[in-house]
Amino acid sequence: MTTSTPSTTTIVAAIDPRVVAMPLAIEARCSETDCVSLAVTRGGEVISFDSATRLLTFTDSGRTVAVDPSVSGLWSLVLVGPEDVAYVMGVPYGWTGEAVELVAIPTSGANAGKEVARVGGLDPSGDSNLIATSKGVMQVGCCGFGERSPAVDTPLTMAWVTSAGEPSGVVLPEVHLEYPGDDSTIVVRTDVNGSEERWTVPSMLAGRDMPPVVATDDGGALLWMYDVMFADAPPPLLYDFLPDGTVDTFQLGRYQYAAALHSSRFVIAFSNGYVKLTLPES
Repeated sequence: MTTSTPSTTTIVAAIDPRVVAMPLAIEARCSETDCVSLAVTRGGEVISFDSATRLLTFTDSGRTVAVDPSVSGLWSLVLVGPEDVAYVMGVPYGWTGEAVELVAIPTSGANAGKEVARVGGLDPSGDSNLIATSKGVMQVGCCGFGERSPAVDTPLTMAWVTSAGEPSGVVLPEVHLEYPGDDSTIVVRTDVNGSEERWTVPSMLAGRDMPPVVATDDGGALLWMYDVMFADAPPPLLYDFLPDGTVDTFQLGRYQYAAALHSSRFVIAFSNGYVKLTLPES
């Protein structure tokens, strides 16, 4: 697993005045030996994970959860799924460059902090990303943008699990991207009943990996677009796909990196520190 160096691209655009920015008191630290990462619960509370202390911290309540020594080494919090189960990806001490692993850790109940499920074989290159789908966590590979992202045949990395480590059977709304071949992108939201909402953007929403996306509580979707591979990259944009079929965008100034997008219409961004960016009501 590799760590990335932030781009030196100069971002000159100002943040959209409709966005409310609130800095978070979470240390922004990541190296080859330890890392502080974060995600957001389904209910909207930010959780940070310090791999050096193996502590999960709920930022609103201050509650902490000590994680089992089985998760010792360079691990990062990827996302929080149903039942507030945390999914962390990483490698143990002494890692030799082989495939990394994904571990499920409940944050409440009798198994809080314990490893209840683990899968291996994940791409260690850093050129892939893990996303939340309707039925669990999926790894999407780099740079292979065909007709759809993720591709239809992309396997599920780990199904959503309960605090006991059993498949939960929970199904969530999800978002995928389609590329019809005319330099446009179709953003597709699929609800738990199988119904779809589709929005077309007259540009390619694709970078080195799949852009961060989330289905929103109002029936729309959010997508973060910023491609660090290009020196002349435009400032980061947050696309707001509204339930009425329209699309709005928000300039995000110097906040190039998205740590989490939440269904209640806020995002956690990063630029020399974490900040919560709240959008206006749809």
